[in-house]
Amino acid sequence: MAFALFVSATSAARISPLTSASFDAVTKLDAPDTDWFIAFHATNCKYFKQLQPTLSAVADALDGRLQVGSVDGSRHGDLKTRFDVRRTPTVLFFHRGRMYPFKGPQTVEYMTEYASGLFLEIDRANPNFKRYFEIPPWKHAIEANESTLLTAPPSSPSSSSTRVVLTPSDIKSEL
Repeated sequence: MAFALFVSATSAARISPLTSASFDAVTKLDAPDTDWFIAFHATNCKYFKQLQPTLSAVADALDGRLQVGSVDGSRHGDLKTRFDVRRTPTVLFFHRGRMYPFKGPQTVEYMTEYASGLFLEIDRANPNFKRYFEIPPWKHAIEANESTLLTAPPSSPSSSSTRVVLTPSDIKSEL
């Protein structure tokens, strides 16, 4: 029993808990120094608990090149919305300003290989299908620029221009 508790505590120690307040400051995804696997989960998600030792082992295997984080989507719904997470657990891989939805076996070997460059090979294998997405902006950056004004030129010299105002809720993600 003590051994199981030790393993669980060690696994959790390699996974940085991320919150709405800390996410951007900790991950620095806008100017990344390292890649990230980030798992979105529910508070008592048994599947995430099973995945924790794997994520921790991947972080150990790629120490210095990969960080691992977790977001409790039950408590930080704004992050789920930002990254279009619809079910948990969902694992996303972040590399140089791009977000790759992780699909594949959740094993130490595969996840390590994926983070070491397999994600790029998968991307190149089918150039007609983009497997990554740009990282969505932080909600406070959007709120600071509450709306964007677009002005279409007049269709004829005698007509007036058309104004269109877009708010953040009007803008849809590619996901």
